[in-house]
Amino acid sequence: MKAISHKISFSTATALAMLLGSYLYSASADAADVRDISKINSGITVEADDRVGDVSTVNGGIRLDRGANAQEVATVNGGIELENGAVVELAESVNGGIRVGQNVTVNGSLETVNGGIHTSAGTVVEDRVVTVNGRVRLNNTQVGRDVQTSNGDIEIREGSTIEGDVIIEGRRWWDRLFGFSRRPPEITIDSSSTVRGDIHLHRRTELNIADGAEVGEIIEHY
Repeated sequence: MKAISHKISFSTATALAMLLGSYLYSASADAADVRDISKINSGITVEADDRVGDVSTVNGGIRLDRGANAQEVATVNGGIELENGAVVELAESVNGGIRVGQNVTVNGSLETVNGGIHTSAGTVVEDRVVTVNGRVRLNNTQVGRDVQTSNGDIEIREGSTIEGDVIIEGRRWWDRLFGFSRRPPEITIDSSSTVRGDIHLHRRTELNIADGAEVGEIIEHY
């Protein structure tokens, strides 16, 4: 009886070891498939439904085709295009805009320095939407935190919801030196959209808030 028990225990241990080995092999294979892509003086395209790690380039644009999945997407001197159904952790551009298709998921933020940000229906941004010099246009988009710009307009339309604040930053000394944004920025919110936080204005701003729009307090800091 002891021999039989030993045999059964050995067989069970062998089966568990084989199962664990199979799992580890599968996990290693999956991890190996997620590759980072980095280039200089060249654009990058991630093919439809492909899954990659971080994607970065200097002097080139980045495009994620339909259903592609990436971690951090960043470029200097280039734009970013996220096609329908793409998923990213975050997207950042220094000199270039970000255009987002329908039903895109951004688990972090969308940020630019010199460039606009334009989203389409069904997009979810878990964190912030921020630009320094550029227009923000949100269409049927859910933003988990703030929407912010220094020199640009903000448009919130088609049932968009901002869980945080909408912020217009004040002008810096370099804005005055280089003549950036001499006209006041504009905030447009249509009747179907909601800002659950407040609107913070650090400079004179034109407000176009439709009747029926849900917004918090409008706070002037200038």
